[in-house]
Amino acid sequence: MSVVSTNLSSSSAAVKPVAAACYDNNLVNSQGMFLGDQPLRFSLPLLLTQVSLILVLSAGAHLVLRRLGQSRFVTHMLVGIVLGPSVLGRNSELRGVLFSERGTYILESISLVALILFLFSMGVKTDLTLLRRPSGRAVAVGLTGSIVPLAVTLPVFHVLQPTLPDDLRGTTLITELAVRLSLSSFPVIADALHDLDLLNTELGRIALTASLITDVTSWFLRAFFAGAYLITEAKSPVFTTQILASFFGFVLFVAFVARPVGRYIAHKRTPAGDLLSEGSFVVVVIAALLSALVTDAIGFKYMIGPMMLGLALPGGMPIGATMTERLDSFFIALFLPVYMALSGYRADIAELTKEEETEKWCALELFVALCVSGKLVGCVAAGLFLAMPFREATVLALMLNVRGIVEVAAINNWGDTMKATSEHYSVLTISMVAITAVSTPLIKLLYDPSGRFARAKRRNIEHARPNADLRVLACLYSEDHAAPLIDLLEASGSSRDAPMSLIVLHLTELVGRAASVLKPHRRARSSGNPTPSDRIVNAFRHLEQQAAMGAVTVSPYVAQAPFSSMHHDVCAVAHSRKANLILLPFHKSSDGARATANNQIRSINRAVLQYAPCSVAILVDHGLAAGSACATAANSMLQRVALYFLGGPDDREALAYAARIPDGDNTGMTLTVVRVKLRDWEATAGPEEARDEQALEEFWSRHRNNQRVEFVEKTVEDGEGTAAVVRSMSEKFDLLIVGRRGGENDDMEGSAALTSGLSEWSECPELGVLGDMLATAEFASKVSILVIQQQPPKNATAGAGNN
Repeated sequence: MSVVSTNLSSSSAAVKPVAAACYDNNLVNSQGMFLGDQPLRFSLPLLLTQVSLILVLSAGAHLVLRRLGQSRFVTHMLVGIVLGPSVLGRNSELRGVLFSERGTYILESISLVALILFLFSMGVKTDLTLLRRPSGRAVAVGLTGSIVPLAVTLPVFHVLQPTLPDDLRGTTLITELAVRLSLSSFPVIADALHDLDLLNTELGRIALTASLITDVTSWFLRAFFAGAYLITEAKSPVFTTQILASFFGFVLFVAFVARPVGRYIAHKRTPAGDLLSEGSFVVVVIAALLSALVTDAIGFKYMIGPMMLGLALPGGMPIGATMTERLDSFFIALFLPVYMALSGYRADIAELTKEEETEKWCALELFVALCVSGKLVGCVAAGLFLAMPFREATVLALMLNVRGIVEVAAINNWGDTMKATSEHYSVLTISMVAITAVSTPLIKLLYDPSGRFARAKRRNIEHARPNADLRVLACLYSEDHAAPLIDLLEASGSSRDAPMSLIVLHLTELVGRAASVLKPHRRARSSGNPTPSDRIVNAFRHLEQQAAMGAVTVSPYVAQAPFSSMHHDVCAVAHSRKANLILLPFHKSSDGARATANNQIRSINRAVLQYAPCSVAILVDHGLAAGSACATAANSMLQRVALYFLGGPDDREALAYAARIPDGDNTGMTLTVVRVKLRDWEATAGPEEARDEQALEEFWSRHRNNQRVEFVEKTVEDGEGTAAVVRSMSEKFDLLIVGRRGGENDDMEGSAALTSGLSEWSECPELGVLGDMLATAEFASKVSILVIQQQPPKNATAGAGNN
């Protein structure tokens, strides 16, 4: 049966011309090409073909474009432009087969559902607490970056209005465009910063807060103007009353019914740490769809309802995490690219090349340029006024100028309501793609968030006074890491004369929220069960209470961020709190029966080793506190400690750390320093060897009369001799301390000869040669290892790129 499509639009300039598509309602499932059917004439095969084609082309294009710093938004839009009348769609036969009116209608309906659920999900994950105490920079940049483009664009439009083309002079398109481009969309900015791994950077947090301020304002304005428009179009006061009553009724329902029900589902019906049950998840999704239906039915845009409902529900665990796990990763990931591709599909570059259209699109592009440049100038000016470096102010302005799906949805709405012609639509769509395509690579090029740590002063233990306050940043990824770190810190020699300032940082993956979190820990006011962060902090508070008065002080922090950029938070806290040492758990753990590895933790540890502004230590724990025969009594389970000293900055840093152990209040601790040197080491001695000798002499003069300190010298010929010494002595100890000796610091010829041949089978380079050998040795299940790296000088890492 044939399908007839007839164009009924009176204007060829409409974005989506009104068409009557006549077809058999039974054309849904094909009987197959071998029985004479043409599958693409049927709805289901056509839908599957369209979705598959868009996703395959998007995946292939993104493999190329992401190397150029482009986001997925740009990729999806370009795929749509290629499929549309600008490129492949110029072939009318191909366009009629793949993207007929009937097929596009079905595809667009499904993609709109994905847009509704995306807005709802972003609303749930939006953290409105950012608005409680926003930073002065975020408020100033957000407001100035919104006011300046409006102050520039609207007067120019008023002056030029008599000379503009008719389709711009007699509509509100320019005014709405200026308002939309002067604001920044929080969902778009959050998604872009997540792709750029900048969510938890200093500028990323400012950009998110600034965009949230303007976005919340825009949602109120959008609802106000939509209501004002409906009231002006109402035919009687009765209609006006119905419109206002319907909207306020929806708002009251969201605030006093949906929000309490959502909190009940999240905190009462769902066990702590679990995702929503299947029934609760279905209820939440249905509520999101119905909210779009209600606001669309009463005359407001369908986007307002899901966003309002999402903002009313609690984010994080479990609702936000469930949306991310079950909705974002499947349905939205599958059909939201289709929405963006369809938006790009309608853009026709060929229309803009016609001579008679040049004046129209140039006039519209003028106002787009005024909005973008005005926002750039406003943000940069506000940043400079607040003493931000020009480079950072420029990057912040670029972040707030990123455009995405929210702007495309607004342009689609203008096309649906006939405010924008097809030429306007093409110009605006291509402009949004161009703005984002230029902004994201420039942000990557201009902003290295780790650069400030590379330029910061290097803090370490070696060059600190012997009894100075030791500032340690202890990082934990789970509760299992607390006990071994506490055992180590108890053994680290703190007293009133040599105190320790302990900064505890609990790191968790950002799940169910759009903005990262880094803040001091505060116990929740609710009387519910304590959170993992509460239990971790309680354990370290107990350590503080058990120590002598003033010997240990604890400052707890919590951080939620993507694993790919979590090292930014670690380095930021170490920098702001002036830490001497960052203490990290090893990425492998064992319960005695089997060992597990977390490669995400390994990536974070490696990034911290590269960018940290202070010394870094990795603790390889093997459950010693539970099973070592060497662990006897007292507070700490680590009683016998050995330091292998081969020479170099890392080993001197390890020696400075170990030197504090005998000075602590724990009288059961013993320390053995094993000096390993070549037989003819004096022949290759240089400045580094002289520093090693000086450090050893200072250590020995400090602890010469301490019965708990033993100094042993071992002479070897090569790396094999070093390995033999380590294997023969290590089983007698609970904790082994070594220098990492794995980078720019390790440039001593004699020192390198001590480990020659040991790195050929290295499994964990982040532990260094000796640390890796100890961690993989046959006695490794009985002995814990602490690997210490002294951060190299500034010029060694200043040029390091982002990890």
